[in-house]
Amino acid sequence: MAMVPADPLSQVEEYVRLYRALLQPLDLETPYSHYMTMNYVASPEDHGRIDAIVTERQSLIAGLTREIERVQTLRELCDVQTPLDAIQAELIERKSRVESSQTFHRALTSTIRRLPANIFGEIFRQWLPKDTCIVPGSMCSPLLLTQVCQRWRSIAMATPHLWSSLMIPLRKAVADEYRIQCDTWLARAKGIPLMLAIHGVDSSSRHLLNWLQRLISRCCDLRWYGPLLDGLLANGTVELLEKLDVNVFGMPHRRPSIDVPSGMSRLGSVCLIFAYEVNSLDGITLPWAQLTEMDMNGVNLPWTDVSRLLRICSRLQNAKFSLLDGGDLDDQQATVPGSVVNHSLKFLGIELYGQTANYLLDALVLPSLAELHLGFCYVGEWPHEQFASFIARSRCSLKKLTVAAHGSVWDHWSEYRSLLPTCTLKMIEDKASVSCWDHTV
Repeated sequence: MAMVPADPLSQVEEYVRLYRALLQPLDLETPYSHYMTMNYVASPEDHGRIDAIVTERQSLIAGLTREIERVQTLRELCDVQTPLDAIQAELIERKSRVESSQTFHRALTSTIRRLPANIFGEIFRQWLPKDTCIVPGSMCSPLLLTQVCQRWRSIAMATPHLWSSLMIPLRKAVADEYRIQCDTWLARAKGIPLMLAIHGVDSSSRHLLNWLQRLISRCCDLRWYGPLLDGLLANGTVELLEKLDVNVFGMPHRRPSIDVPSGMSRLGSVCLIFAYEVNSLDGITLPWAQLTEMDMNGVNLPWTDVSRLLRICSRLQNAKFSLLDGGDLDDQQATVPGSVVNHSLKFLGIELYGQTANYLLDALVLPSLAELHLGFCYVGEWPHEQFASFIARSRCSLKKLTVAAHGSVWDHWSEYRSLLPTCTLKMIEDKASVSCWDHTV
Protein backbone atom coordinates (compact mmCIF):
# COMPACT_ATOMS: atom_id res chain seq x y z
CA MET A 1 0.00 0.00 0.00
CA ALA A 2 2.02 2.99 -1.34
CA MET A 3 2.08 6.31 0.57
CA VAL A 4 3.58 9.78 -0.03
CA PRO A 5 6.18 10.53 2.68
CA ALA A 6 5.00 13.09 5.22
CA ASP A 7 5.15 13.81 8.91
CA PRO A 8 4.09 10.86 11.12
CA LEU A 9 0.51 11.97 11.80
CA SER A 10 -0.13 12.82 8.16
CA GLN A 11 1.40 9.52 7.17
CA VAL A 12 -0.96 7.67 9.53
CA GLU A 13 -3.99 9.56 8.21
CA GLU A 14 -3.01 8.78 4.62
CA TYR A 15 -2.53 5.08 5.47
CA VAL A 16 -5.90 4.84 7.19
CA ARG A 17 -7.63 6.50 4.20
CA LEU A 18 -6.00 4.16 1.71
CA TYR A 19 -6.68 1.12 3.92
CA ARG A 20 -10.40 1.90 4.12
CA ALA A 21 -10.59 2.57 0.39
CA LEU A 22 -8.77 -0.56 -0.69
CA LEU A 23 -10.12 -2.99 1.93
CA GLN A 24 -11.86 -5.95 0.31
CA PRO A 25 -14.11 -8.57 1.95
CA LEU A 26 -12.20 -11.71 2.89
CA ASP A 27 -13.82 -14.58 0.99
CA LEU A 28 -12.33 -17.92 2.02
CA GLU A 29 -15.08 -20.19 0.70
CA THR A 30 -13.94 -23.03 -1.56
CA PRO A 31 -15.62 -26.16 -2.97
CA TYR A 32 -14.17 -28.01 0.02
CA SER A 33 -15.33 -25.71 2.82
CA HIS A 34 -18.38 -27.82 3.64
CA TYR A 35 -16.05 -30.68 4.65
CA MET A 36 -14.81 -28.62 7.59
CA THR A 37 -16.58 -30.83 10.17
CA MET A 38 -15.83 -34.15 8.41
CA ASN A 39 -12.76 -36.31 8.03
CA TYR A 40 -12.97 -35.95 4.24
CA VAL A 41 -10.48 -37.88 2.11
CA ALA A 42 -9.63 -35.91 -1.04
CA SER A 43 -9.49 -37.88 -4.29
CA PRO A 44 -6.21 -37.82 -6.29
CA GLU A 45 -7.73 -35.52 -8.94
CA ASP A 46 -8.54 -32.96 -6.20
CA HIS A 47 -4.97 -32.72 -4.95
CA GLY A 48 -3.84 -30.17 -7.57
CA ARG A 49 -6.75 -27.80 -6.86
CA ILE A 50 -6.24 -28.11 -3.11
CA ASP A 51 -2.50 -27.45 -3.41
CA ALA A 52 -3.28 -24.29 -5.42
CA ILE A 53 -5.61 -23.09 -2.64
CA VAL A 54 -2.89 -23.73 -0.04
CA THR A 55 -0.39 -21.71 -2.14
CA GLU A 56 -2.88 -18.85 -2.57
CA ARG A 57 -3.49 -18.83 1.18
CA GLN A 58 0.26 -18.60 1.77
CA SER A 59 0.40 -15.53 -0.49
CA LEU A 60 -2.42 -13.90 1.50
CA ILE A 61 -0.64 -14.67 4.77
CA ALA A 62 2.60 -13.10 3.49
CA GLY A 63 0.75 -9.93 2.41
CA LEU A 64 -1.09 -9.63 5.72
CA THR A 65 2.15 -10.17 7.62
CA ARG A 66 3.77 -7.26 5.74
CA GLU A 67 0.80 -4.99 6.46
CA ILE A 68 0.87 -5.90 10.16
CA GLU A 69 4.59 -5.04 10.30
CA ARG A 70 3.93 -1.71 8.47
CA VAL A 71 1.17 -0.78 10.91
CA GLN A 72 3.45 -1.63 13.81
CA THR A 73 6.13 0.68 12.39
CA LEU A 74 3.64 3.55 12.03
CA ARG A 75 2.38 3.01 15.57
CA GLU A 76 5.92 3.30 16.88
CA LEU A 77 6.32 6.63 15.02
CA CYS A 78 3.21 8.07 16.66
CA ASP A 79 3.30 7.87 20.40
CA VAL A 80 -0.46 8.42 20.67
CA GLN A 81 -3.51 6.21 20.24
CA THR A 82 -4.65 6.23 16.61
CA PRO A 83 -7.03 4.25 14.35
CA LEU A 84 -4.01 2.05 13.67
CA ASP A 85 -4.81 0.03 16.81
CA ALA A 86 -8.12 -1.14 15.36
CA ILE A 87 -6.56 -1.73 11.94
CA GLN A 88 -3.79 -3.86 13.42
CA ALA A 89 -6.33 -5.97 15.36
CA GLU A 90 -8.37 -6.45 12.18
CA LEU A 91 -5.31 -7.49 10.18
CA ILE A 92 -4.30 -10.01 12.86
CA GLU A 93 -7.82 -11.46 12.90
CA ARG A 94 -7.81 -11.76 9.08
CA LYS A 95 -4.44 -13.48 9.13
CA SER A 96 -5.69 -15.97 11.72
CA ARG A 97 -8.70 -16.86 9.54
CA VAL A 98 -6.50 -17.34 6.47
CA GLU A 99 -4.09 -19.54 8.44
CA SER A 100 -6.99 -21.68 9.68
CA SER A 101 -8.25 -22.06 6.12
CA GLN A 102 -4.77 -23.01 4.91
CA THR A 103 -4.36 -25.59 7.68
CA PHE A 104 -7.74 -27.13 6.87
CA HIS A 105 -7.02 -27.42 3.14
CA ARG A 106 -3.51 -28.74 3.70
CA ALA A 107 -4.95 -31.47 5.95
CA LEU A 108 -7.26 -32.63 3.14
CA THR A 109 -4.26 -34.15 1.35
CA SER A 110 -2.37 -35.33 4.44
CA THR A 111 -1.04 -38.89 4.56
CA ILE A 112 -3.10 -39.80 7.63
CA ARG A 113 -6.34 -39.16 5.76
CA ARG A 114 -5.25 -41.46 2.96
CA LEU A 115 -4.70 -44.43 5.26
CA PRO A 116 -6.93 -47.39 4.36
CA ALA A 117 -9.80 -48.18 6.69
CA ASN A 118 -8.22 -51.45 7.82
CA ILE A 119 -5.07 -49.60 8.99
CA PHE A 120 -7.23 -47.16 10.94
CA GLY A 121 -9.07 -50.10 12.44
CA GLU A 122 -5.82 -51.67 13.63
CA ILE A 123 -4.69 -48.34 15.13
CA PHE A 124 -8.00 -48.10 16.97
CA ARG A 125 -7.58 -51.66 18.19
CA GLN A 126 -4.08 -50.97 19.54
CA TRP A 127 -5.43 -47.89 21.33
CA LEU A 128 -7.77 -49.98 23.48
CA PRO A 129 -6.51 -51.25 26.87
CA LYS A 130 -5.02 -54.70 26.43
CA ASP A 131 -6.18 -56.60 29.51
CA THR A 132 -9.17 -54.63 30.76
CA CYS A 133 -12.82 -55.05 29.88
CA ILE A 134 -14.39 -51.95 28.39
CA VAL A 135 -16.75 -49.79 30.42
CA PRO A 136 -18.96 -48.03 27.81
CA GLY A 137 -18.85 -44.62 29.52
CA SER A 138 -15.09 -44.58 30.15
CA MET A 139 -12.39 -42.63 28.33
CA CYS A 140 -11.18 -45.89 26.76
CA SER A 141 -14.52 -46.73 25.18
CA PRO A 142 -14.69 -47.15 21.39
CA LEU A 143 -17.77 -44.93 21.57
CA LEU A 144 -15.34 -42.00 21.78
CA LEU A 145 -13.98 -42.89 18.34
CA THR A 146 -17.47 -42.75 16.85
CA GLN A 147 -17.82 -39.11 17.95
CA VAL A 148 -14.76 -37.71 16.11
CA CYS A 149 -16.10 -37.63 12.56
CA GLN A 150 -18.23 -39.57 10.13
CA ARG A 151 -15.34 -41.59 8.69
CA TRP A 152 -13.96 -42.58 12.09
CA ARG A 153 -17.45 -43.61 13.15
CA SER A 154 -17.93 -45.85 10.12
CA ILE A 155 -14.49 -47.44 10.60
CA ALA A 156 -15.02 -48.01 14.32
CA MET A 157 -18.45 -49.52 13.82
CA ALA A 158 -17.01 -51.90 11.20
CA THR A 159 -14.05 -53.06 13.35
CA PRO A 160 -15.25 -56.12 15.32
CA HIS A 161 -12.33 -56.24 17.78
CA LEU A 162 -13.36 -52.87 19.25
CA TRP A 163 -16.64 -54.36 20.47
CA SER A 164 -15.42 -57.74 21.72
CA SER A 165 -14.82 -56.56 25.29
CA LEU A 166 -17.41 -55.44 27.86
CA MET A 167 -17.86 -55.03 31.60
CA ILE A 168 -21.40 -56.02 32.62
CA PRO A 169 -22.80 -55.04 36.05
CA LEU A 170 -25.68 -57.43 36.66
CA ARG A 171 -27.53 -54.94 38.83
CA LYS A 172 -28.17 -53.12 35.54
CA ALA A 173 -28.61 -56.24 33.43
CA VAL A 174 -31.80 -57.16 35.28
CA ALA A 175 -33.42 -54.53 33.06
CA ASP A 176 -34.46 -55.72 29.59
CA GLU A 177 -33.30 -52.47 27.97
CA TYR A 178 -29.78 -52.83 29.37
CA ARG A 179 -29.47 -56.41 28.13
CA ILE A 180 -30.55 -55.24 24.67
CA GLN A 181 -27.80 -52.59 24.80
CA CYS A 182 -25.24 -55.25 25.74
CA ASP A 183 -26.42 -57.53 22.94
CA THR A 184 -26.22 -54.66 20.45
CA TRP A 185 -22.68 -53.80 21.56
CA LEU A 186 -21.46 -57.41 21.36
CA ALA A 187 -23.23 -58.04 18.04
CA ARG A 188 -20.73 -55.63 16.44
CA ALA A 189 -17.96 -58.07 17.45
CA LYS A 190 -19.43 -60.54 14.96
CA GLY A 191 -17.44 -63.79 15.24
CA ILE A 192 -14.59 -62.42 17.39
CA PRO A 193 -14.29 -64.29 20.74
CA LEU A 194 -15.34 -62.09 23.66
CA MET A 195 -13.62 -60.83 26.80
CA LEU A 196 -16.25 -60.24 29.51
CA ALA A 197 -16.14 -59.06 33.12
CA ILE A 198 -19.39 -59.80 34.96
CA HIS A 199 -19.89 -58.06 38.32
CA GLY A 200 -22.27 -58.04 41.23
CA VAL A 201 -24.01 -61.39 40.90
CA ASP A 202 -26.62 -62.18 43.57
CA SER A 203 -29.68 -64.35 44.05
CA SER A 204 -31.78 -62.01 41.90
CA SER A 205 -29.52 -62.80 38.95
CA ARG A 206 -30.69 -66.41 38.66
CA HIS A 207 -33.21 -65.61 35.93
CA LEU A 208 -30.34 -64.24 33.81
CA LEU A 209 -28.64 -67.65 33.60
CA ASN A 210 -29.71 -68.44 30.03
CA TRP A 211 -28.69 -64.99 28.81
CA LEU A 212 -25.32 -65.27 30.57
CA GLN A 213 -24.68 -68.75 29.18
CA ARG A 214 -25.34 -67.45 25.69
CA LEU A 215 -22.73 -64.71 26.19
CA ILE A 216 -20.19 -67.03 27.83
CA SER A 217 -20.49 -69.46 24.92
CA ARG A 218 -18.81 -66.71 22.83
CA CYS A 219 -16.11 -66.01 25.46
CA CYS A 220 -12.39 -66.68 25.31
CA ASP A 221 -11.72 -64.63 28.47
CA LEU A 222 -14.19 -64.55 31.38
CA ARG A 223 -13.80 -62.60 34.65
CA TRP A 224 -16.51 -63.43 37.20
CA TYR A 225 -17.02 -61.41 40.41
CA GLY A 226 -19.59 -62.63 42.91
CA PRO A 227 -21.39 -65.83 43.91
CA LEU A 228 -21.26 -68.57 41.30
CA LEU A 229 -24.50 -69.53 39.59
CA ASP A 230 -25.07 -73.29 39.37
CA GLY A 231 -24.84 -74.49 35.80
CA LEU A 232 -23.14 -71.34 34.55
CA LEU A 233 -20.20 -73.19 32.99
CA ALA A 234 -22.25 -76.06 31.64
CA ASN A 235 -21.21 -78.16 28.66
CA GLY A 236 -21.69 -76.19 25.49
CA THR A 237 -20.80 -72.83 27.05
CA VAL A 238 -17.02 -73.11 27.45
CA GLU A 239 -15.68 -74.43 24.14
CA LEU A 240 -13.93 -71.12 23.33
CA LEU A 241 -12.78 -70.36 26.87
CA GLU A 242 -9.01 -69.78 27.17
CA LYS A 243 -8.80 -67.71 30.36
CA LEU A 244 -10.99 -67.90 33.48
CA ASP A 245 -10.79 -65.53 36.48
CA VAL A 246 -13.24 -66.24 39.30
CA ASN A 247 -13.52 -64.00 42.36
CA VAL A 248 -16.15 -65.56 44.61
CA PHE A 249 -17.73 -63.68 47.50
CA GLY A 250 -21.10 -63.48 49.20
CA MET A 251 -21.67 -67.24 49.68
CA PRO A 252 -19.68 -68.26 52.81
CA HIS A 253 -21.97 -71.22 53.64
CA ARG A 254 -21.67 -72.87 50.22
CA ARG A 255 -18.60 -74.56 48.84
CA PRO A 256 -17.96 -73.13 45.36
CA SER A 257 -18.50 -75.51 42.48
CA ILE A 258 -16.59 -75.07 39.23
CA ASP A 259 -16.84 -77.78 36.61
CA VAL A 260 -14.93 -77.40 33.35
CA PRO A 261 -14.12 -80.94 32.17
CA SER A 262 -11.01 -81.78 30.18
CA GLY A 263 -11.47 -81.61 26.44
CA MET A 264 -14.44 -79.23 26.72
CA SER A 265 -12.49 -75.99 26.32
CA ARG A 266 -9.21 -74.38 25.29
CA LEU A 267 -8.65 -73.26 28.87
CA GLY A 268 -5.01 -72.48 29.61
CA SER A 269 -5.12 -69.82 32.34
CA VAL A 270 -7.06 -69.89 35.63
CA CYS A 271 -7.23 -67.45 38.56
CA LEU A 272 -9.35 -68.31 41.61
CA ILE A 273 -9.99 -65.98 44.55
CA PHE A 274 -12.36 -66.85 47.40
CA ALA A 275 -13.29 -64.40 50.15
CA TYR A 276 -13.44 -67.21 52.73
CA GLU A 277 -11.62 -70.43 53.59
CA VAL A 278 -12.07 -73.28 51.12
CA ASN A 279 -9.29 -75.56 52.38
CA SER A 280 -9.45 -78.02 49.47
CA LEU A 281 -10.11 -78.42 45.77
CA ASP A 282 -13.24 -80.51 46.35
CA GLY A 283 -15.94 -79.32 43.95
CA ILE A 284 -13.43 -77.70 41.58
CA THR A 285 -12.95 -79.61 38.34
CA LEU A 286 -10.71 -78.05 35.73
CA PRO A 287 -8.66 -79.41 32.82
CA TRP A 288 -5.58 -79.34 35.03
CA ALA A 289 -3.28 -81.14 32.59
CA GLN A 290 -3.71 -78.46 29.89
CA LEU A 291 -3.24 -75.37 32.10
CA THR A 292 -0.16 -73.20 31.50
CA GLU A 293 -0.96 -70.43 34.03
CA MET A 294 -2.55 -70.82 37.44
CA ASP A 295 -3.17 -68.23 40.14
CA MET A 296 -4.51 -69.92 43.27
CA ASN A 297 -3.13 -67.28 45.60
CA GLY A 298 -6.69 -66.41 46.59
CA VAL A 299 -7.40 -69.98 47.74
CA ASN A 300 -5.65 -71.27 50.87
CA LEU A 301 -4.78 -74.89 50.04
CA PRO A 302 -3.20 -77.73 52.02
CA TRP A 303 0.33 -78.47 50.91
CA THR A 304 -0.87 -81.87 49.67
CA ASP A 305 -3.27 -80.18 47.20
CA VAL A 306 -0.50 -77.88 46.00
CA SER A 307 1.74 -80.91 45.52
CA ARG A 308 -0.97 -82.72 43.60
CA LEU A 309 -1.53 -79.74 41.29
CA LEU A 310 2.17 -79.39 40.55
CA ARG A 311 2.30 -83.09 39.79
CA ILE A 312 -0.70 -83.28 37.44
CA CYS A 313 -0.33 -79.88 35.71
CA SER A 314 2.36 -81.07 33.33
CA ARG A 315 2.24 -77.96 31.08
CA LEU A 316 2.20 -75.38 33.86
CA GLN A 317 4.66 -72.50 33.36
CA ASN A 318 3.48 -69.79 35.80
CA ALA A 319 1.87 -70.56 39.17
CA LYS A 320 0.87 -68.75 42.36
CA PHE A 321 -0.30 -70.49 45.53
CA SER A 322 -1.18 -69.68 49.12
CA LEU A 323 -0.41 -72.53 51.50
CA LEU A 324 -2.82 -73.39 54.30
CA ASP A 325 -1.28 -73.66 57.75
CA GLY A 326 -1.55 -77.14 59.22
CA GLY A 327 -2.62 -80.32 57.47
CA ASP A 328 -2.99 -84.03 57.87
CA LEU A 329 -0.19 -85.46 60.02
CA ASP A 330 -0.18 -88.75 58.11
CA ASP A 331 0.35 -86.85 54.86
CA GLN A 332 3.20 -84.94 56.44
CA GLN A 333 4.90 -88.09 57.70
CA ALA A 334 4.53 -89.73 54.29
CA THR A 335 6.52 -87.02 52.53
CA VAL A 336 9.12 -88.45 50.17
CA PRO A 337 11.89 -85.97 49.29
CA GLY A 338 11.83 -85.17 45.59
CA SER A 339 8.49 -86.90 45.01
CA VAL A 340 6.79 -83.91 43.31
CA VAL A 341 8.45 -83.16 39.96
CA ASN A 342 7.31 -80.56 37.44
CA HIS A 343 9.53 -80.06 34.40
CA SER A 344 7.65 -77.12 32.83
CA LEU A 345 7.26 -74.59 35.68
CA LYS A 346 9.26 -71.38 35.14
CA PHE A 347 7.69 -69.00 37.67
CA LEU A 348 6.44 -69.87 41.15
CA GLY A 349 5.03 -67.46 43.72
CA ILE A 350 3.91 -69.03 46.97
CA GLU A 351 2.81 -67.94 50.44
CA LEU A 352 4.22 -70.42 52.97
CA TYR A 353 2.58 -70.86 56.37
CA GLY A 354 3.92 -72.71 59.39
CA GLN A 355 5.50 -76.14 59.40
CA THR A 356 3.78 -77.16 56.16
CA ALA A 357 6.40 -75.13 54.30
CA ASN A 358 8.95 -77.77 55.29
CA TYR A 359 6.94 -80.63 53.81
CA LEU A 360 6.28 -78.88 50.51
CA LEU A 361 9.90 -77.79 50.03
CA ASP A 362 11.04 -81.32 50.85
CA ALA A 363 8.80 -82.76 48.13
CA LEU A 364 9.48 -80.33 45.27
CA VAL A 365 11.76 -80.73 42.26
CA LEU A 366 11.46 -77.91 39.69
CA PRO A 367 14.31 -78.17 37.15
CA SER A 368 13.00 -75.41 34.79
CA LEU A 369 12.33 -72.81 37.49
CA ALA A 370 13.67 -69.35 36.55
CA GLU A 371 11.93 -67.07 39.05
CA LEU A 372 10.82 -67.80 42.62
CA HIS A 373 8.91 -65.51 44.98
CA LEU A 374 8.38 -66.76 48.53
CA GLY A 375 6.35 -65.20 51.32
CA PHE A 376 7.03 -66.84 54.70
CA CYS A 377 4.16 -65.99 57.05
CA TYR A 378 5.31 -67.65 60.24
CA VAL A 379 6.96 -66.55 63.46
CA GLY A 380 9.16 -69.64 63.59
CA GLU A 381 12.51 -70.23 61.98
CA TRP A 382 12.93 -69.94 58.24
CA PRO A 383 13.12 -73.49 56.72
CA HIS A 384 16.71 -73.09 55.58
CA GLU A 385 17.66 -76.75 55.35
CA GLN A 386 14.57 -77.65 53.31
CA PHE A 387 14.97 -74.63 51.02
CA ALA A 388 18.66 -75.26 50.34
CA SER A 389 17.95 -78.94 49.62
CA PHE A 390 15.13 -77.98 47.24
CA ILE A 391 17.42 -75.65 45.26
CA ALA A 392 20.23 -78.21 45.10
CA ARG A 393 17.85 -81.02 44.18
CA SER A 394 16.11 -79.03 41.42
CA ARG A 395 19.38 -77.97 39.72
CA CYS A 396 17.48 -75.11 38.10
CA SER A 397 19.01 -72.01 36.51
CA LEU A 398 17.24 -69.62 38.87
CA LYS A 399 17.48 -66.02 37.64
CA LYS A 400 15.53 -64.21 40.36
CA LEU A 401 14.71 -65.01 43.98
CA THR A 402 12.52 -62.76 46.13
CA VAL A 403 11.87 -63.64 49.77
CA ALA A 404 9.38 -61.69 51.88
CA ALA A 405 9.84 -62.85 55.46
CA HIS A 406 11.13 -61.98 58.91
CA GLY A 407 14.79 -61.44 59.70
CA SER A 408 15.85 -65.06 60.25
CA VAL A 409 16.35 -65.42 56.49
CA TRP A 410 19.27 -62.99 56.73
CA ASP A 411 21.24 -65.59 58.69
CA HIS A 412 21.51 -67.65 55.51
CA TRP A 413 21.59 -64.95 52.84
CA SER A 414 25.32 -65.19 52.14
CA GLU A 415 25.00 -68.94 51.69
CA TYR A 416 22.22 -68.40 49.14
CA ARG A 417 24.43 -65.99 47.22
CA SER A 418 27.08 -68.70 46.99
CA LEU A 419 24.51 -71.35 46.11
CA LEU A 420 22.98 -69.12 43.38
CA PRO A 421 25.88 -67.00 42.02
CA THR A 422 24.08 -65.85 38.84
CA CYS A 423 20.71 -65.21 40.52
CA THR A 424 19.32 -61.79 41.49
CA LEU A 425 18.38 -62.02 45.17
CA LYS A 426 15.95 -59.70 46.93
CA MET A 427 14.99 -59.77 50.60
CA ILE A 428 11.88 -57.95 51.90
CA GLU A 429 11.40 -57.90 55.65
CA ASP A 430 8.08 -56.01 55.64
CA LYS A 431 6.03 -58.49 53.63
CA ALA A 432 2.86 -56.39 53.72
CA SER A 433 4.55 -53.56 51.80
CA VAL A 434 5.21 -55.49 48.61
CA SER A 435 3.30 -57.24 45.91
CA CYS A 436 5.70 -60.13 45.54
CA TRP A 437 3.82 -61.77 42.71
CA ASP A 438 4.92 -59.46 39.87
CA HIS A 439 7.14 -61.31 37.45
CA THR A 440 8.62 -61.06 34.00
CA VAL A 441 8.93 -64.69 32.94
